Amino acid sequence: MHVHQSKRREASTWQPGEPTPLGRDEQEGAPMTLTATTAKAAAPRLELSAGTIVEGEDKRTDDVASLEYGIYRATKNRRLIDECAEVLNRGGVAALVPTTATETYLKSVAEQVEQFARSRHQAEGTASGGILALPTSGSTGTPKLVAIPVAGLVQFLQWGQDYFNFDATTLSLSLSPWNFDVSLLDTWAVLSSGGTVVAAEAARLHDAAYLARLLDEHRPTFVQVVPSTLDALINAAGGATYPSIRNVVLTGGVVAQPARAAAAKLFPEATFHNVYGATEVNDCLIETLSAQQFAGTETLPLGMPIAGCEIYLDADGERQPLHEAAEATHGELLVRTPWMADGYIHEGSMTPLPVTADALYPMKDQALWANGQLMYQGRRDRVVKVRGQRVNLEELENAARRTGLVGMACAWLTDTAPAEELHMAYTTPDHGTATTGLQLRMAMSATLPAFAMPNHLHAFAGPFPLNGNGKPDLPTIKSRVESE
Repeated sequence: MHVHQSKRREASTWQPGEPTPLGRDEQEGAPMTLTATTAKAAAPRLELSAGTIVEGEDKRTDDVASLEYGIYRATKNRRLIDECAEVLNRGGVAALVPTTATETYLKSVAEQVEQFARSRHQAEGTASGGILALPTSGSTGTPKLVAIPVAGLVQFLQWGQDYFNFDATTLSLSLSPWNFDVSLLDTWAVLSSGGTVVAAEAARLHDAAYLARLLDEHRPTFVQVVPSTLDALINAAGGATYPSIRNVVLTGGVVAQPARAAAAKLFPEATFHNVYGATEVNDCLIETLSAQQFAGTETLPLGMPIAGCEIYLDADGERQPLHEAAEATHGELLVRTPWMADGYIHEGSMTPLPVTADALYPMKDQALWANGQLMYQGRRDRVVKVRGQRVNLEELENAARRTGLVGMACAWLTDTAPAEELHMAYTTPDHGTATTGLQLRMAMSATLPAFAMPNHLHAFAGPFPLNGNGKPDLPTIKSRVESE
């Protein structure tokens, strides 16, 4: 077991306004958890406590920081968490960027954060508390820095601790990059309870032997997965079971029923949770199921509102709270949570979230309320028009995943002459066998109308390339397809 001890920088070595490389002038410090306390002017804080990080990455990077801000490549080690907490506790701005970020990207983020942090410090001091900035591309592909106030972060961490009963005995297997918002639950909330985080290296998630060693050696009790990482765990287990896992959180997409059945066998003692949210609002809906329910349910519901979260459906301009919605109401989800972001850091200032007049955030997701359940119906901004018909690209991807024949799927539209054409790339499940385009087309035809069927299916031999947020990198995928 490789344990990364906490290391802290002497803040007195920093001069305000003078960015310095991190990783120098360090001293040993205590392991960290994040516990809410109160600073001057009631600004919430994240305090060092008894949490532990094992495994992870020893790699160090030349990040940039001052007393007022820090920009960090999200390398999964003790130093990153500790230094982020120090900046946030000083009322500063801590930004996490992908480890694969280019120097140009890092410089752009640093310029925006530095300008914003200095102007904010001059106007407000530290009274309003720190801000954690996480990048998100949503469905647009354009990176944005979401500004999460520490006050909201503290509330979210407390919810996670309470709902999943995190304590000093919790061992969380952290699979996603730490610049991804899911890490706030499987890493930050676990540390805040005094638990242990098993930090899996993001670059080795398709290394079956590596994942099997983490499962066998550490016997985690909690894991949060997206569809691709769940598939990787099923493959790594090779038929073994892990009854030590008590809670499995699924987020970020549709998982086919065969994969869910395999997961239920893999973690036979676990309770499963389907969680819905976005970086701007964090988690807001949750559906908790037994292993049997998780394996047998044809389509997982989005769930019910997390305590303190308000969910509305906007049906053609008529807005209804979820608890008052009529049967068979279909509309766009609008959300307000206790831990919403303040906005986006853009060009050195805060751009507010695009909320409604009553501060509801439009999720751009369509949902159906029927039979006491909220069912996902696809994204509004991924609807394209093909041969005069509306097609939701996300529904194409979900239809492919539901067949159980693919691991991941990524659809797009080309509008080159003489007509628009639908493309979909797909990967083979880690635990399955190769699927031909004909097999996939026949399976999808059972649920999709003919006009929505992709014109071209592209099989990938390995996993999709991912962007810094752990999502399929569409530009790279399209480039590889076009070069074939």
